[in-house]
Amino acid sequence: LDQKNEASTMASMSSTLPRKSAHVALASVSVAVVFYKVLIWRARSRARKTVERVQDLIEPGGPLINIHAKEIRERILKRSIRRASTWMTLSAKKAQPMMGQVGGASIHKKPVLSLEREYILKPVLTDHRGLREIAFYEAMEAVAKSPSSPSYSNFLKRNQPKNRFVILHKLGELFDTVALACAMILQDKVVVSSEAAVKSAWRKVRREAEMLHTLCKFTPPYYGIVGLKAPSPDSPFGVTDETHLLLRDLTANYSRPCVMDLKIGTTTYEPDAPSEKKNKEYGKYSQQGLLGFRIVGMRIYNPGHQDADESGYQSFGKQYGRDLSTKDKVKEALKLFLGAGVGQSSKRGGSRTNESSSSQSEAAAAAAAAAAEEVRVKSTSNIFLQVRLIQKWFEDNKALLFCASSLLVVYEGNASCEAPDVTTVKMIDFGRVRRNHHKGDQGYLHGLTTLKALLGEIIQDEEKRLAELGASK
Repeated sequence: LDQKNEASTMASMSSTLPRKSAHVALASVSVAVVFYKVLIWRARSRARKTVERVQDLIEPGGPLINIHAKEIRERILKRSIRRASTWMTLSAKKAQPMMGQVGGASIHKKPVLSLEREYILKPVLTDHRGLREIAFYEAMEAVAKSPSSPSYSNFLKRNQPKNRFVILHKLGELFDTVALACAMILQDKVVVSSEAAVKSAWRKVRREAEMLHTLCKFTPPYYGIVGLKAPSPDSPFGVTDETHLLLRDLTANYSRPCVMDLKIGTTTYEPDAPSEKKNKEYGKYSQQGLLGFRIVGMRIYNPGHQDADESGYQSFGKQYGRDLSTKDKVKEALKLFLGAGVGQSSKRGGSRTNESSSSQSEAAAAAAAAAAEEVRVKSTSNIFLQVRLIQKWFEDNKALLFCASSLLVVYEGNASCEAPDVTTVKMIDFGRVRRNHHKGDQGYLHGLTTLKALLGEIIQDEEKRLAELGASK
């Protein structure tokens, strides 16, 4: 009987063991499946959040920053206030209205101010354009030393809320990193597509950073904002009527600066502007789309002219530029602007007794040729070369659109000074810059191309005229 019971027990145990093994195997498989699903869920969730976070940095077609995000507005304004405080050793109270400003002479009747000759204070608009212009300058400062994607992304991104459970947060980050790696090895479609979207977004961030880095040399030196101690809670964009941009005065090192303001682009309004705004801008100058630029104003040193002011300058306002109805008239206006000080160069050839007779003859010939100029050829050539450099930047630009931006052209009107051929060409007015990835700004490029072509024609015409004049003698 005992033998029968033992045999029965053994038989029962042998039948139970396979069932337990099956249960264990089934449980293991179930745990593995659940773990896999959790892993993939975490990987996909992390991938989607990463895509959203990176794409939030570069809203397609929008301004460089999210102007409606309070934390971004305040961070940029605080940064620009600190920047000015480190540069500013002078009192803004000493600033005086800038003499001889051309183009947009004032904003809401507030003039641009001159501060100790080397600096200007430009009034900041209290609407979105003012904040966007500050943000544009700060964006260039963020990449001024190096076109680093991380430094630029730190400038663009929102502040992340601090997590109180630091250790748990780090463990979660580690788990998500492992989950993403596993999902990529398994080629999960959602994670793979998200990874491609992240790489594409980062390429755009890097492209913007690189373009802004190279653009720095074509814009005025920027030192922050003054007149604002902290972001104003009473203003929707944090700036007040007393806020000013602190910029380098581009005319500071000139004896008699001749200045021209050109509004560049085939359109001077943003793509999403209302029809009333578009019609208003089109009505200002119907040739804007054809030429790609218009003369907003210019100031020429011409003391012998009957219309010159007490400082010897002729000034031409906005209406003068709007009345230039043909390309030929625009060319003549450019020639007029580039003719300051012609004939003065003969005074510089003076007697130099210690020079050889051949050198004196060459100097006399050069002085005679300069005296016969109707256009300052060397200055015009220098302007031409600087416009060409900016044009090259826009040929490479596939990231940014500049609406209603201007080009400021400066050259020395005193042809008898020590450095008569010094010129400056800089981009100004950045209150309507926005993204336009893969397209860039063809309208601005067209305006620069037209301007460069006209400058080239003026140089060729003048050189041809001087050659014919020399042959006739």
